[in-house]
Amino acid sequence: MSGHEHMDCQEALDRLYEFLDGELTPDAATAIREHLEACAGCVGLYDFERAYLRFLEARTRTVGAPAHVRRRILHDLFGEEAQTE
Repeated sequence: MSGHEHMDCQEALDRLYEFLDGELTPDAATAIREHLEACAGCVGLYDFERAYLRFLEARTRTVGAPAHVRRRILHDLFGEEAQTE
């Protein structure tokens, strides 16, 4: 699909996660972007999903394994004591 063809709501929503993950071709991404600019219903869902993904990314960045677990894993993998932060 080229960026000049009309994309309906179902098509846009079916490909929304690929769009959010940057996995679409430039033409497909353009078609979804154009649809979102024109469709209040779909852009609302897009905004929600984008915010949710950002929340998950932030949450997983801040939660890490405790130092003793990292040391044990590194020891098991490499058979030596490893320094952890």
